[in-house]
Amino acid sequence: MDVSRVNVNRAPCALCTTKNKRCPKNCEFAPYFPAEKLGEFESAHKLFGTPNIMKMMRLVSEDENKGMLALLESSILIENKGMLASFESSKLIENQDMLASSILMEGDAWKKDPVRGGFGIIQKLKWQIELRKLYLNELKEKIKVEKEKTELRL
Repeated sequence: MDVSRVNVNRAPCALCTTKNKRCPKNCEFAPYFPAEKLGEFESAHKLFGTPNIMKMMRLVSEDENKGMLALLESSILIENKGMLASFESSKLIENQDMLASSILMEGDAWKKDPVRGGFGIIQKLKWQIELRKLYLNELKEKIKVEKEKTELRL
């Protein structure tokens, strides 16, 4: 059976669902905002707005394309155009993936903590680290005291 003829029915991406539009097969946002992440996307939508999310995602691709053109124009890299183009396209996908996950995480952070958002979560984690360090220092002191006691007994 020919794989290209198989019709895979997929749910519309979270972005198209939020905009109430039909999600095309080649939707540029489907890999980054799949239907399974609709709840996370709705939080990000409330924070940033769908048009701004679309602008951010497109801005990353435009910046990457400009950078790739500048590299291709340099005389040193002319011989390696094919290899460089595949490297740059994988870098673009990676950057867009990181941006999409950051957008979703920030939306989720603001949903959990509407006052401080991601900053509040980071502050809470820093505070927990400091508390663990203090506890660790206390344990080290107790171990040191116990070692001294056992050495005195011997």
